[in-house]
Amino acid sequence: MSHFHYIKGERPQFLGLEQKSESVSFFRYLMHYIYGANEPAIIRQAKNICDGIEAATTPEERQKKINQFKTLSSSKMTQSLPHALVVSHNASKNVMDFAYNVEGPRGARIAVGPCVCQIALKKYPSGVTEPEIKDITLFYGADIYNDLGAGYKEITADEAKQILDECHEKGYVHQALYCYNSGAGLFVMCNCDDQACGVIRGYNLSGAGTDKGPEICSRDETKCLGVDACGKCVERCRFHASSIVDGKVVFDQSKCMGCEVCVVTCKGNARSMQEREDYEFEDIMSKKLLLAGRYGYEELEVFA
Repeated sequence: MSHFHYIKGERPQFLGLEQKSESVSFFRYLMHYIYGANEPAIIRQAKNICDGIEAATTPEERQKKINQFKTLSSSKMTQSLPHALVVSHNASKNVMDFAYNVEGPRGARIAVGPCVCQIALKKYPSGVTEPEIKDITLFYGADIYNDLGAGYKEITADEAKQILDECHEKGYVHQALYCYNSGAGLFVMCNCDDQACGVIRGYNLSGAGTDKGPEICSRDETKCLGVDACGKCVERCRFHASSIVDGKVVFDQSKCMGCEVCVVTCKGNARSMQEREDYEFEDIMSKKLLLAGRYGYEELEVFA
């Protein structure tokens, strides 16, 4: 059963490294609670818009539907709705360590529950028949989804990282979702599959709702084994950065969002991650946190 349980000073929000912890405001907690209670309906509405984009028979009709999705994902009127930042596997684990080991003693929590997109759309990846337990809520988001009685349970960072490992192996994309155009609105680490995720589908159709993370894939073409011997990158890439042209794998780095799912299954070890120099969302989630322990950034423990 759902209940509204805001306690002033005891609902931490994400502020990032080297920042004083503070509680989310009553207004934001209330607005996000209302969003959470209506999230399945909002997800279905986003799906309907995406269906409309794909079914459009004229450029004008298609653009109208695209504008509807952009309004849903990024207008001032809907700023309380989530926006996504794609992060690599290692970066997603850093977020768990920060939430649990740094902010945990100040009241931050991590909780996991069933994928709300799968619940809303009743769509599942191959071999899956019921909602997967893979929505990892963070900070005040963990409190809200517990309040909603949506089947979430509190977990440790190590338990969260085990879920991330399993999702990464399956090719699911880690996305940090935040509201209010602010990192302080971070509330969940989604693990997006290839069937139910409306955020990635909407991005591929409209170019809105999802942003590139602080890393980008690099490919050594001389090590690529080709489509017949491998080709996993084409199968796993959700953003169409890898494709097959004239029987060869072609990698368009400009489309890479930095999710890393193509790297782990590359049989020729032709792919690796590197720091994205033109990362635009430092004010949302800093490289110091997401890239801690790599690319010359200090280990996360230094900031604890």
